[in-house]
Amino acid sequence: RLRHRRPLAAPVLQPPLSTLTLRFFEDTMQKKAINECNLFFFDCETGGLDPNVASMIEVACVVTDPTGENVIHEYCAKVKPLKPVHPTAAAINGYTPEVWDKEAVDSVTAMAKLMAYSRNSVFIAHNVAFDWAFFEQEMKRLAYRWQGDYHKVDTVALAWPFYSSMRVPNVKLVTLREFFGIETGDAHRALADVHACRQLYLKLMGLYNGAIHHAYSSQA
Repeated sequence: RLRHRRPLAAPVLQPPLSTLTLRFFEDTMQKKAINECNLFFFDCETGGLDPNVASMIEVACVVTDPTGENVIHEYCAKVKPLKPVHPTAAAINGYTPEVWDKEAVDSVTAMAKLMAYSRNSVFIAHNVAFDWAFFEQEMKRLAYRWQGDYHKVDTVALAWPFYSSMRVPNVKLVTLREFFGIETGDAHRALADVHACRQLYLKLMGLYNGAIHHAYSSQA
């Protein structure tokens, strides 16, 4: 007797990888070792101390090769505030509505430029938690993702031995600039401060690299 056969089930086709998934794998494959990453020195002036109630009003970055010696990119811009600027902050960083109305760009323009320079780099700042908090807040608002390495370097931490040994009274950038003889322009302006941060990093790393070489070369 002939038996009725059930029709074969159609093969289940796996959905294609999404664009985001492909981008994730592409980014993962292209990630560099940390010692091969560029250095992304960053500074921002803000309308207050809390990124939940204030925003960046000036940004600057200097991107170098992994040594910190050779500058690849430099960018600075006043940014139109997204939140009210506290009078105390304005007195420190020179914010005035008249100047910013004429010279500032919108945050989307500034962040697009910064993100373009961030790929395969390490984020470095003086008091990195402060600058990163504002930077990250704006990335989240614009649905951006950091394109660099997850490590961050804080020049405050690098300078801490000079404070703990009472060489300097504090680890403010202006104090360390004076101690190390760094001349980069007016304090509390983003571009001057980011250049000072880079110069401080180079000074400190030069000292530490020399000390490490001296300490361990004798053991070889």
